[in-house]
Amino acid sequence: MDRAADLHGPVCEPRPATVQTPRPSRGFRLRWGLLLVLAGLCGVPTQRTLSAPEQPLCLQPTIEVKKREGVVELSCGGLVRNRFLATFGQNPVGPKLREGDERTPEGRYHISSRVETPRFHRFLGISYPNPEDVRRAETLHITRLGGGIGIHGVKQSLNGLARVWLSAGHAFRLNRLWGPTDGCIGVSNEDIETLYAVARVGTPVLISP
Repeated sequence: MDRAADLHGPVCEPRPATVQTPRPSRGFRLRWGLLLVLAGLCGVPTQRTLSAPEQPLCLQPTIEVKKREGVVELSCGGLVRNRFLATFGQNPVGPKLREGDERTPEGRYHISSRVETPRFHRFLGISYPNPEDVRRAETLHITRLGGGIGIHGVKQSLNGLARVWLSAGHAFRLNRLWGPTDGCIGVSNEDIETLYAVARVGTPVLISP
């Protein structure tokens, strides 16, 4: 996330550069709306009261996102402590190349911002684009790389739906085919609270295919 994104808050691209208060894209709203309707038809509860996660001290935290497996791993001192189910964008396969491609970046990054927001509950901004992303874009003559990528939860009223989608996506490997975000890494609100409690600006993030 660049400085402008930090000032404007988390957006999970695409975003107009001059917008001060970002709004969810039409596609984002439609995708989550459809999942909400399906959850309602199935009698799935869509709200849950959260309690602050109690976690032992995590020294030298690192985060690894495994897109193929649809998981986020939190390691402390080189040892994996937690594995969280994750979902991605509409085009989950391949690295992010440009603004609006609905892809999640791949490579080495770090946490660039920490924001509490009603839309995403907690948002950990990721330092996309990195130098490798920029070099690739220059080779491909791409000028708009996008930004505002992060790991986040959802609006509180959608958390039950998010947990259902994450479980179904993992069980049926749907995370390899489609996701409801605009290219960000979506997790449940309980899981983003755990990550948010230990990750600081500068925490290393590895995103693998």
